[in-house]
Amino acid sequence: MENQVLECATTEVLKRIAGRDKNGLRALHNMHGNKLYTELVRLLDDRGQAKLAYLELMPRIWREAATFDPNKEDALDWLIRRTRFLAITRLKEESGDQPFFGRNIAWEPDRDLSQQEQELRHHQVGRINLAIRSLPVESAEMLVAKLVYNLTLDDLASLYNQPAQAVGRMVRNAGFALRTQLLGVPC
Repeated sequence: MENQVLECATTEVLKRIAGRDKNGLRALHNMHGNKLYTELVRLLDDRGQAKLAYLELMPRIWREAATFDPNKEDALDWLIRRTRFLAITRLKEESGDQPFFGRNIAWEPDRDLSQQEQELRHHQVGRINLAIRSLPVESAEMLVAKLVYNLTLDDLASLYNQPAQAVGRMVRNAGFALRTQLLGVPC
């Protein structure tokens, strides 16, 4: 009986997320965050990588919640499947199949650009990737989650169990460090 109640609650939370209710994402984090994170740790065998992957998982769930169909599968199974798929993707990235940060900043070849313009873009994205990787891991995670996935400081504070002010300070400092790294001088 308890599993049915949890499944109904999870289904309702996914519907709220699909309707763009940010509190729904927080509720999902509170309901299943530990389970999803534990699954990532088990599959990736590295707590640091699992934390990064979890920060990537929540925005994916936000974007894909509308594809959830309770008539086709259980809500928790849907979440676990996405978690496992992300872990597999991360393991591929680790083996050199796909660039992690390059994908996060959404660089894709553009057919409208000349070869020279594409090479320039590729070089610029490479510089950004190196600059992001020079940041402390937690700062890089927060900066990418804020700028790429448009998570609010409250969302990040919930994910990191820290006050929003502290998270805001970390994001600002990471942004400043990134600009300094890219430009070579403080802004």
